[in-house]
Amino acid sequence: MRIVLMLAAVGVIGASARAQSGDKWEISGLGGVSMYRDVTASGTNPNRSAKAGFFNGAAAGVALSQGGGQHWGGEFHYLFQTNNMRLRSPTGETGAANFNARSHSLHYDVLLYATRRDSRLRPYIAGGPGLKLYQASGAETAFQPLSDIVVLSRRNQTKFLVSGGGGVKFRFLKNAVIRADFRDYVTGIPKNFAAFPGVRLSGQFHNFVVTGGVGVVF
Repeated sequence: MRIVLMLAAVGVIGASARAQSGDKWEISGLGGVSMYRDVTASGTNPNRSAKAGFFNGAAAGVALSQGGGQHWGGEFHYLFQTNNMRLRSPTGETGAANFNARSHSLHYDVLLYATRRDSRLRPYIAGGPGLKLYQASGAETAFQPLSDIVVLSRRNQTKFLVSGGGGVKFRFLKNAVIRADFRDYVTGIPKNFAAFPGVRLSGQFHNFVVTGGVGVVF
């Protein structure tokens, strides 16, 4: 609940400050690919280990933004992703365990632009806080490969998210833009990955998302 209140406060303050600038709003549709870096599950026995993570998948969402000063702005992002959960052995064999999953992310980014507000081409860096809901939709079975290390389950969980990255916007018409974005979404490990007693999951999930989009300024 504290995280939700913090995000709401950040959004209200940011929107209020930007509203005073009189700049126009921009809404963009986004689509692209979503990739994850695995985390390690290991026990006291060095031979008892696995890589836990997600398969590559698709991402789609929307961004609502408004410029602030000449070189800064902010925007809300919503992103839906389809990345199935997986376990694999340290030898690199993929698909040892596969579990259907998806996620929903909502975050607020502060944008720092390299060019002025009236420029047609605007590269930027971005970062901010958010929330990510991990949802598993696979069927739980009595036996799962590598289940003596980690069990993939339907224990959905919302995790705090930190977004970082950048992108570029190009205004090709008076009220239309195209954009390309890269983000690294960092979260803790959700309960969908349940470690077997004596096994420890270490690290954080880094979710690399590359998207392109088209936006309308109004």
